[in-house]
Amino acid sequence: MIKTLKELAGVPKFYQFFAARTISNFGNGMSPVALAFGVLDIAGADAGSLSLVQGARTVPILLLLIVGGTIADKYGRAKVMGLADMWLSVLILIAAWSFITGSPSVWLLTIVGLLSGLLNGIWYPAFAGLVPIIVPESKLQSANAAIGFGSNIAFMFGTAGAGLVVIDFGVGWSLVIDALTFLIAGALVYPLSKLPQPGQAVQGEKVNFLRELKLGWKEFKTRTWLVTIVVAFAFINMTFEAIWAVLGALQTREHYDGAATWGLVLGFMSLGFLIGTVIANKIRPRYPLRLVMILMLAEPVFTLAFGTVQPIIVLLLSAIAVGIAMDIFYVMWATTIQQNVPSESLSRVNSYDSFGSFVFGPLGIIVAGPLAIAIGINETLIIGAAVSALAIVGSLMIPSVRNLEAKYTD
Repeated sequence: MIKTLKELAGVPKFYQFFAARTISNFGNGMSPVALAFGVLDIAGADAGSLSLVQGARTVPILLLLIVGGTIADKYGRAKVMGLADMWLSVLILIAAWSFITGSPSVWLLTIVGLLSGLLNGIWYPAFAGLVPIIVPESKLQSANAAIGFGSNIAFMFGTAGAGLVVIDFGVGWSLVIDALTFLIAGALVYPLSKLPQPGQAVQGEKVNFLRELKLGWKEFKTRTWLVTIVVAFAFINMTFEAIWAVLGALQTREHYDGAATWGLVLGFMSLGFLIGTVIANKIRPRYPLRLVMILMLAEPVFTLAFGTVQPIIVLLLSAIAVGIAMDIFYVMWATTIQQNVPSESLSRVNSYDSFGSFVFGPLGIIVAGPLAIAIGINETLIIGAAVSALAIVGSLMIPSVRNLEAKYTD
């Protein structure tokens, strides 16, 4: 990985983007722990309250993802991403201030979540299409791995320190750190809008959004492997989002040591992310989607271990395994799309990808708390493990997923 980072130093503007992603992911590592336990500590709040707050963040993302891809493709991916990051920092500071002043409420955090979700809805497609603008095609896999490497190191340190910051300084100051990282990241990314972007509208050009959306949909639906993986991840992410936003905090509070344990689990998972990016930078599988979907079986194994209250060492080892699998998937998936989809349509196709992959995420989050109350946390996690396993095995039954060959030029 060090060799790869040195090679990428010769790519203009790469390290500016690399720094932005690394810095913002440090804050991203802190926020899941801080917000989850912050909500649970509000007087009168329960699992349902946590589902409401976390679900509020995801629903608007889905509403804007499709349009967000067209906005990024036509008006500039770096501009959209930079502005979204900076406005997001303002919203996080509002939430942070409510905790610092001792006046947080479920409804305030829900509103902040809704507005944050709107910004994230245009941020994701912009981010997904920005790398090929900065990096030549021959270095795409290496660049995706390197960005993941830096992001995961930062995320690992963020999650590892989150429990300590929450305990020693409070939820509010953890969120202040998160807000500052987004502000810095936005300031670093915005100047990249000067780079040329294929298909971007020129000044004064009118954009027919309906026509552009149809073009993106055509590029998406004609690729069976793309549609299949997206459908599979709709169910995988339904389970994982529920764990990430709700069930993880509930389960560690019920059967382990609360915030400290959840921060440790996320820290070990981010260690797996880090290892995964290193592996992804080295391997060149002939059939990348076949490999990554087999590796993704680690996710239901982790969920099952969590749901059956395995010893902490088993939970941590399975967290590392799922982290490795997810980041190998991320690098291989991003590279596969970048290599097989026209550059001028990347953000639009990625918006359909993100929309489909996370369409059931809000449902998982919103239902997780009430379901855990109704049938139990353990039972909810076990059901989630079964859903993920079926989705993964089902995707591997499709020939285009198993047999799509990679394109390597390095």
